[in-house]
Amino acid sequence: MTRHHYLVALLLAVALVGCRSTGDPAPRQAALDQEVLLAPGERVVFGPPQLDVQFVRVSEDSRCPSDVTCVWAGQVKVQLSIRGNAGEAEQHEITAGEGATIGELRVAVVQVQPERISTREISPGEYRVTLQVERLK
Repeated sequence: MTRHHYLVALLLAVALVGCRSTGDPAPRQAALDQEVLLAPGERVVFGPPQLDVQFVRVSEDSRCPSDVTCVWAGQVKVQLSIRGNAGEAEQHEITAGEGATIGELRVAVVQVQPERISTREISPGEYRVTLQVERLK
């Protein structure tokens, strides 16, 4: 090989190493009572104590579109994967405005975005969920 070929091979190897995937990103950290906005697949660890919460997906969105008048407001449910104290992750389906009790903590779904409109479907990757974890009194 000529010197030119070695240089090209070296540059290609460096570029491939720089582009490789490192796996799942590290979860963010948040304090109890802090609101956190997550996209599908993102994780946050609330604590102490350590409560690892991942937004999996929106499992139901029957909310009334914001540009329509409806008899029923509808609801939106999100699926969360929650792991407490390094235990096994458990799947929870929580309706927006409600929460789930995990030991001495309550995981609340504060808000789900975007709002629905009648002229457009929301793709799964567009959803964002605002979560808050608080200690039960």
